[in-house]
Amino acid sequence: MAAIGVDVASIDHGPSKDFRVHRVAAAANVPGFENLTNLDQLPPTGAVVIALPMKIAGGSGGPLRAVALVPRGR
Repeated sequence: MAAIGVDVASIDHGPSKDFRVHRVAAAANVPGFENLTNLDQLPPTGAVVIALPMKIAGGSGGPLRAVALVPRGR
C-alpha cells in the first residue's frame, strides 16, 4: 500500500484553497500522514510504516502514532 508522509503540517501547500493533493490522494485511496519526523532517516525502499490513527467522530482526520520498521543493515 502506498502512502504520503510529510514533515510539515499539510500534504498541500500552506495557502492552498482547493486542497488538490488531499483530493487526489483520497480519490486514489492513498492516506496522507502529516507532521512526521526523521523521514530523512528512512531508506528509499524497504521500510515498513505502521500508522495507528485515532478516530475522531465527525472529524476529517486525527492524531497519528507512527513507527517505521527498517531492515537490518540499512
